[in-house]
Amino acid sequence: MTAAAILGCLWVILVSLVAMIPYPRHRPYALALLILFPVLLVLIAREWGMLWAVAFFLGALSIYRYPALFLVKWLRRKAGGGS
Repeated sequence: MTAAAILGCLWVILVSLVAMIPYPRHRPYALALLILFPVLLVLIAREWGMLWAVAFFLGALSIYRYPALFLVKWLRRKAGGGS
């Protein structure tokens, strides 16, 4: 197993553990893990290929579904001129 795979598994476990913390207290940890996500995604893409990177991205998207929905809504508002 390579470093990217180990880090990916560790990231998923940490995200799951952080999700068990009550909401107001888990926010900084969740943001830190979300900031680390693109770096990990690039590592996985370089070591395992784009197919595995897309699979990891879709898995992370299922974990961070509410921030992703918020981002999509915010982008739609910005693209629509603020309406």
